[in-house]
Order: sequence, then structure tokens, then C-alpha cells
Amino acid sequence: MDARQVVLPPLHPFVAMDVSTLLADRVRLRGDHPFLIWDPPEGLAATWTYAEFARDVAATAAGLAARGVRPGDAVILHLDNSPAFLHVWFACARLGAIAVDVNTRYVEDELAHAIGLTGAVGIVTDARLGLADSATVARLGWRVLLDPETGLVPDLRADPATLAPRPADPATPLSVQLTSGTTARPKAVLYTHANALWAARTGSAHWKLRPDDRMFVFAPLFHTHALTWQLLPTLWVGGTVVLVPKWSTSRFWDTSIRHGCTVSGMVGVMIQVLPRMPVPEHTYRSWIFGLEMPPLEQLFRLRLFSAWGMTEVVTTVIVGEPDAPEAQPGAIGRPAPGYDVRIRLADDRDVGFGETGELRVGGVRGLSLFAGYLGDAAATSAAFDADGYFRTGDEVTLLPTGAVRFASRSKDMLKVSGENVAAAEIERVVNQVPGVAESGVVAQPDPVRQEVPVAFVTLAEPAPADLEALKERIVEQCRGSLADFKVPRAVYIVDALPRATLEKVAKATLREWALERLEQTAPATAG
Repeated sequence: MDARQVVLPPLHPFVAMDVSTLLADRVRLRGDHPFLIWDPPEGLAATWTYAEFARDVAATAAGLAARGVRPGDAVILHLDNSPAFLHVWFACARLGAIAVDVNTRYVEDELAHAIGLTGAVGIVTDARLGLADSATVARLGWRVLLDPETGLVPDLRADPATLAPRPADPATPLSVQLTSGTTARPKAVLYTHANALWAARTGSAHWKLRPDDRMFVFAPLFHTHALTWQLLPTLWVGGTVVLVPKWSTSRFWDTSIRHGCTVSGMVGVMIQVLPRMPVPEHTYRSWIFGLEMPPLEQLFRLRLFSAWGMTEVVTTVIVGEPDAPEAQPGAIGRPAPGYDVRIRLADDRDVGFGETGELRVGGVRGLSLFAGYLGDAAATSAAFDADGYFRTGDEVTLLPTGAVRFASRSKDMLKVSGENVAAAEIERVVNQVPGVAESGVVAQPDPVRQEVPVAFVTLAEPAPADLEALKERIVEQCRGSLADFKVPRAVYIVDALPRATLEKVAKATLREWALERLEQTAPATAG
């Protein structure tokens, strides 16, 4: 079935609702309350009340419609955090169009792949990202550029009175996020309006949000963490979002204190650097993080909500309760209400206490689970087991308390500075380099990025004479075809790759080799 053809149950929490009706309801109830505070290190700061934000969204929607955007059309959002990102995202929702949120570190080949998957008709981009004048962008129907001084897109405004009314249908496709799986190219995860509303309501309950909360968002809006874990739940309760272009260690506490932030979401890199800094008096009540870590709660004088989620499951499926007596350091929490969570062994049996298996998630497609992979029905089907549970690929251990502890990723994935990277995506590029017979990419531990990719390579016949030049060509090929965080930090030439089967490389052995080389010497890096 086409991922766009979503059939929801006749009764669910969001009948006759969509993202636009949610925003309109918040305008009715809290029109004069600040919704968005934009605080860039350079350029103009600004604040939008709910009413002001909704007016700008309507004007942006009219501007998109004037450029020919119709219901079902896909629009590429190639922007770092900015007011424009949100204006265009909500404007697409108003029109029934699909906002395609792409990573701003993509190179042209990756952007072209996203456009090809989604059939996008136009793009909103920032000239500073380097792709605005590319041949790929030139082939689109239209291009609109960000004003870097204001963070807005003034060329994308028109009279809202020209907008035709559109009935609210929660099954309408809303947005796409590109995610790395085990395949050689990212897949397009499709969300509906019901998915966004589910994330908004569920997240607000998980984080115990209140209307007077101020959520500090610095993670990229093109990722699930910022958009569906943080921004949408804040909208649900009528709170305030404090938005900056990107993470800044030096500005974190100053921005937090100046705006009275009460909640934020953290990933590993932030949690590594913040303990090295003095902790000032602040207004934070809680942070969202991946693990239960009582020492950090004491250090920062707040509560940590542990959580686990991924793009395909929309929001957090495993959630911790900081005050629970069974909270355990290193656990990621308990299964959240609204999901049917299983932990299963390879033979599909459920695990017992103390056992480790794959985390699988049952829910409703297009509501609590993603609608599907756009343009890839086969991949969508393969993502679910015979009983209809989504296979996350993550291995977890069921603790005697009923809590869950993360064990490992069973999928061939890396986690680089919080970014998911498929090894197959890097291997596809490395294998195209003349002189390479085969490659295997695995993660190597890194004190700052958590993990970095390294490539093990066997040589084609006849073997190249200059092996260092070959390594440089491999790195350059990756730089030209992949986002910078996917580029191997080291290339190791070996006689043969270890095998799990005739067709499958033994990645566990390669990871051991990568660790050994890290311990033995500091390898020549890719920069």
C-alpha cells in the first residue's frame, strides 16, 4: 500500500482535527501568550505570540499557494533552526502539503536523493548552506532563500484571504523525515497530521509540561528529537518555545537564564560537556535524556526524564519516571501507555527478566507509528514482523523491576554526535572508488562524538601502488557524496574482511579490530 493512503480507525483521539486546528485552538485560548522566542547569536531576535505566529503561518501558506503548491505536494525544508523553518512547516500543514525536513549537512547527492524520493516541487533553503545554486536545486519548480538577518523568508508571503478553506483530516500526509536504516540510502519516513497530534499530546504527558513552561530547543528541527519530542508537546499545552539556530556550549546557560527556560532536551554530546562547566542558579525543572542518571540530577539540580524513541515510532515509546522507587542508573524507562511493546528473541519468543532481545513496537500506522516509507512499500513491509510489530533493531534487556536497559543496536548502524548513520550508506560510496574491492564500515569510539565511522578496505586487482593515495581518494569521494559526519575518520587496508556467512561481513569482528587499532596507535585520520 502507498504510504500516503492512510486509513485510521473510525474513532481515535484526533477525529476532525489536524495541526492547523490545534494551532487555531491555541490562538483562541492563549492568543497573546508568547509561543516562539527566537534568540540567534547574530541577527535580529524576535518574539511571536500565538496569534502573531498564526498570522505569519497563514501569510506563508498563501505565498506557497501562489507558487503553485497544492495538497499532497512536497516542499523541501533545507534550513537550520529559524522562525522560517516553523512558518513554512506549519504553512505546509495548512495547505495539506508535505514538508520534507532534510539535514542541512547533506551534500548535493544526498539532497537529490531526498528530492527524488519525495517528488518535491520546490525548496526553501539558506544560501550559506552552499546548495542554493546547485544543478539539483535548479531543476526544481521554484526556490526561496532565507534572509539570514531576520531568519525569515519575506519572499514567501501573500494575502491569507486568498487561501481556500481545507477540511481537517488527521489522515492527511504532513511531513517527511529522512532517516538512515540499514540500507545504502536514507528512507523517507512519512508522518500524518494524526502522528503530529499523537506526538504533541503524548509528549506533553511524558514530560509533565505546563502552560507556563519555556522549552529550550537547540537540537535541529529536521530531527524528531526537537520537532516531535519538544516543539509539538509545548504547542499542545500552550507553552513557549525558546529557539536558537544550533547548540552552543558557551551560550547555553546565559540563554537559559535570560529566558527563564524550564525544560529542554539533551543528547550525549551536551551531557558530556556541561558537567565540565560551573552550574549557575537556573529555572530548569527537567531535561529529557536517554538514560536514568541520578548523579547528573544532583549536579544540575533538576530531574532527568529518560526516554527512548526513533523516527518511525513518532515519539518516546520507553519513558522513565524520575521519582519512581525502582529507577535504576542506566535504564531507559518503562513502556509508555499507548504502545504495545515487546522484547523478542530471534525466534520471536518474548524474553524473560534478565534476558536481552530486540525491542519491537505495536501501534497504529499513521497514528502512533509512522505511515510508512514514502515510495518504498517493500521497505515498509519488511520493517514489521509477522505479528505486525515494528522492528526497531535495538537490543534491550528486561530488568526484574519491569524497566528496560539499552543493550546494543542490532541493525548495522552508527551513532555519530547524535546522528544515525547506516554503515551501508558509507560502504556504497567507498566501494565506488577505483582500487577498492570491498569495504566494511563500523563505529570506533570517540570521546566527543560518541562514535565515528572507520572503513576497512580490501584491494582490487591489480592492487594500487600508492596505498596512502588510495586512502585519500576514499576520504575525498566520501566528502563529495556524504554529509561530513558520515565521512570515515580512518581507512584501514586489510587482506580480507572477516565473514559471518559467505555473503555477510562479520561486523562484530571489525568492531574489535577498530578498537584494537584505536588502542594501539592514533591512526591517520580523515581530518
